[in-house]
Amino acid sequence: MQLIIDTADTSLSVKDKCFFIENKSLKKQISPKRIDSIAITTNCVLNAAAIKLAATNQVPILFFNNFGTLQARMWSPYFVNIAELRKKQLVFSESVYATDWAIHIFGKKTIEQITTLKRFAQQKPKLKDDINDTITNIRKIFNQTDSIHNVKINTVRNLLMGYEGSISRHYFMAINKILPDNFVFEKRSRRPAMDYFNAALNYLYGMTYSIVESGVFAKGLDPFIGVLHTDFYSKPTLVYDLIEPIRPLIDRILIELILDNKLAEVHFIKKEQGYWISKRGKRVIIPSFNDYLQKRILKDGSVKRLKDHIYAESNMLGNLINETIELK
Repeated sequence: MQLIIDTADTSLSVKDKCFFIENKSLKKQISPKRIDSIAITTNCVLNAAAIKLAATNQVPILFFNNFGTLQARMWSPYFVNIAELRKKQLVFSESVYATDWAIHIFGKKTIEQITTLKRFAQQKPKLKDDINDTITNIRKIFNQTDSIHNVKINTVRNLLMGYEGSISRHYFMAINKILPDNFVFEKRSRRPAMDYFNAALNYLYGMTYSIVESGVFAKGLDPFIGVLHTDFYSKPTLVYDLIEPIRPLIDRILIELILDNKLAEVHFIKKEQGYWISKRGKRVIIPSFNDYLQKRILKDGSVKRLKDHIYAESNMLGNLINETIELK
């Protein structure tokens, strides 16, 4: 598991050969054998004994800023565990297990997209039939993955990406019907965003990428070895894979802000050929995003903070790789 220290004025020391965490509301010992990594997102007191215990047990200590961007890391000079996991990850990425995992991640995203549509359809009773038709179409498209068995990802990558693209088109067309007129958009657009909705969503996704990447580092995975998304030079393609089941959760932040009239035209600026979030808009979006990261939500049958769900995706992938791949 990942030990996350995100409470100010926390100290991390050693007691009885275990990590000892202490702050105003907590005193707890954790064996280093139970920890894969330590993620520190706030100022804390970290003594030398804790650093040495982490190094001895090959537990990396990672330091993140408020946006989840990795700023520094400390690890043993003989970090065998990470090297072994990343070797296994490379083998995994070219195996049939990778295809099964990609379909699994794709399925989780689809479930969350359907949940998002159902949630907001309740606020728009007149759209109930249209939304139900969209959900039926989404399920039909995803069910086509049932015929994919025992094949490597290279042989079905384009097919899966095609299915994902088709589902996204149905999904965002339905989202469009939920939004007020001033936030209606023609299609997903990125660089530049061609409308208010896409400008805000792109900004939210950008912040989410850094949190997902933090989870990848915390587990010790190589962010440049992707599965479903093809490799691009200097791009962390594994992050593109792992963010997929999280996207519909992030969509909910934006839709709620719009429907609650917390975002308006004044929060955007026209620049060159597209739209961007203004400083005033960032003052709305950033706090909402940070609050949402700490919100406890139901996902994958468990209730925990969204940030913990994001980290769990990397943790589950790392565990799957260790379980399925043996190095010769």
